[in-house]
Amino acid sequence: MFDRELLRSLRAVVELGTVTAAAQHLRYTPSAISQQLARLHRETGIELLVRRGRYLHPTPAARILAAAATEMDTVDARTQARLEELQGTPAGQVTVAGFPTACRGLIGPVIAQITADYPKISLVVHEAYPEDGVDKTLHGEVDLAVVHEWEQVPLTIPAALATTVLGVDEVDLIVPSGHRATRWETVTVADLPGERWITDTTGIYARWLQQSLETARVPYEMAGLVNEHETQIQLTAHHLGLSLVPRLGRPPLPEGVEALALGDQVPRRRLLRVEREDTIDRPALTPVRQVLDQQAHTILEAMNTNRG
Repeated sequence: MFDRELLRSLRAVVELGTVTAAAQHLRYTPSAISQQLARLHRETGIELLVRRGRYLHPTPAARILAAAATEMDTVDARTQARLEELQGTPAGQVTVAGFPTACRGLIGPVIAQITADYPKISLVVHEAYPEDGVDKTLHGEVDLAVVHEWEQVPLTIPAALATTVLGVDEVDLIVPSGHRATRWETVTVADLPGERWITDTTGIYARWLQQSLETARVPYEMAGLVNEHETQIQLTAHHLGLSLVPRLGRPPLPEGVEALALGDQVPRRRLLRVEREDTIDRPALTPVRQVLDQQAHTILEAMNTNRG
């Protein structure tokens, strides 16, 4: 029997094409991956990888061994599912990944309901930004992930993953209390010439905001580059500039700021639940999916009805 870790390392190289990429994915050093490949080569006595340019291409033997790694993982999952079925009620550990505001605004309530309704299910949460959540799900590090994708910046999701749309999270304009825009019935960024803005360093808001301001031909100034939404809100409260903040997971607004809905061109992000297509349907996963979907619908609907 081959060592499973050796097979998983080989599978990562087969899937990703380089030792460096496989090492980053498995959180090993490239040297450790190379040593594992060398050991597997010695044990099989068969050539496994052929270098062509900067990429390693698998031989037929490597593909067989990589498939064996997947089969072993499948057997583990099927065995776990059968053991859970013997308990009569949904039970076992379910690992969920989510981006920070989803952990606060969505996964937190899911944990509370699962704990109350399914005490034999143990939830484990990994905070992960969308790209990392997709990667963790793809490679079986988590059972499912909550990710988001912006209308302007679609998220790349491999074909091996199934996606379910949980809903849409909108962005509000955060302004200091008493700002002139609080007296208007509707507001767009085109109505705000000469303002200072606080945006994020990831470029998602920044690109949308800059494009909108330049299309409207209004002068502006970027006053802050900040990723944490709480920090953006506090800086707005202290009159550094206006900010754009999603509704999901947003803390109660402190004194000194107000949230205003933007017009039809507001940035929106879709919330998605992602899972592997070939995941064994464990009994514990079904209630977690159901509660997650239900909570997402309830929370997002409430946010869009009662803004601020």
